[in-house]
Amino acid sequence: MRSELADRRPCYAFTIQDSNGTPYRLTVSFENDVVKEVWINGGGKAGTERFDILTEFGRLVSVALQNGTPLEELKSCATFHTDGRPSTIVGEVFNQLEKLS
Repeated sequence: MRSELADRRPCYAFTIQDSNGTPYRLTVSFENDVVKEVWINGGGKAGTERFDILTEFGRLVSVALQNGTPLEELKSCATFHTDGRPSTIVGEVFNQLEKLS
C-alpha cells in the first residue's frame, strides 16, 4: 500500500522531446532526493486519448516508484531502437528519470 507523500516537496519541470521533435513537459517531485511522482503533459489537448494516456502513464510510474519498483525494471519495459534511442516518449521519460537518479 502506498503511503502519503508530504504536501510540500521539491519539484522540477523541464521540456523533453520525442523522436519526432514533439515537445512534452515532464514534471517530477522528489522525496528524500528520490523521484516519487511523474507528470507528462503535451502531445495533445486535454480530453484527447494521447493526453489521457500520458496522464495514466505518469500515475502508473508514480505508483510503481512509490512502492519501491526500481527505475531500471520500469525502463526495461520500454521499447528502444537498436542504437539505444527511445522508440516512444515512454523511453525518453525513463531516460530523463535515470539522469535525475
